[in-house]
Amino acid sequence: MVEGECKLCGEHRELKLSHFIPKFVGKWVKDSSATGYIRLNQNINKRAQDIAKDYWLCGECEQLFSGWEREFANKIFYPFVKNETDSAFYGEWLAKFCASLSWRTLSYMRSMNPRSDKVVDEKEKVVLRGLASFLLGKTSNLGIFEQHFYPLDAIDSASVGVGLPENINRYLLRSMHMDVLVGDGQVMVYTKLPKFILLGLSNHSESKQMRSSRVSIREGKLFPQSYYWPKGFAEYMFGKAREISQLYRKINPNQQAVIEKTLTKNPERAAASETIAAFQHDLEMFGRAAFSPSNPDDSA
Repeated sequence: MVEGECKLCGEHRELKLSHFIPKFVGKWVKDSSATGYIRLNQNINKRAQDIAKDYWLCGECEQLFSGWEREFANKIFYPFVKNETDSAFYGEWLAKFCASLSWRTLSYMRSMNPRSDKVVDEKEKVVLRGLASFLLGKTSNLGIFEQHFYPLDAIDSASVGVGLPENINRYLLRSMHMDVLVGDGQVMVYTKLPKFILLGLSNHSESKQMRSSRVSIREGKLFPQSYYWPKGFAEYMFGKAREISQLYRKINPNQQAVIEKTLTKNPERAAASETIAAFQHDLEMFGRAAFSPSNPDDSA
């Protein structure tokens, strides 16, 4: 048993093992991969069975998160990743789920990279307090802490693909990623799930242009429409996709042999996997250039 202060409510209680990106997301990535494993970006030369987790939340707060996760998984995540639909109605739970993701991402990134800049540190603390207050039901809305949610689909047009990284579809459809961007008095919390992007924004200057992606506090509908990216965000995202490609170039020969052996041992699994399906989209876009190392398993 692990006891300590819950990072959300602040109470000293028994702590539960909590995933930073929801467990069901990592399980889907692993189960639908070509090899049945995932590789974490922090240690690309080692297979992993699970994604990052730690003793952060008490039982009550973990239950809060689990309820919102269950709604998202059943009503949005699985229907979208299985290509059963491209639209869905949602209730108050989506704003809570998104806020919980942004809270986890910001908390995790701060734990991995403590802030030396006091101004940045204080801005992030303000965001965390605002998110926590909303999640715990102390406030009824997020105020300036907006949540913007983007369903993603494959890119298949060569004309659109000019200048894109050769693994863009594998990144959009398969990768998991967390990051925090701070600048010009603004905080942007980036959480990447397979086929979805969540941007948690604080006092963002382009908020008005981004209304189509903003998650309603009460209820709303996700459906195919035109979305607005903050200036510079697309280039940032493409850079992250290229980083993954470069990371896989560093995989050692022994691990490359392990991957090839696994694929050869069960070619039917590989052929039917979402990993290969995402790769096919890149192959249609970029031809042989798509074979540059990227996501032979799946990265997180």
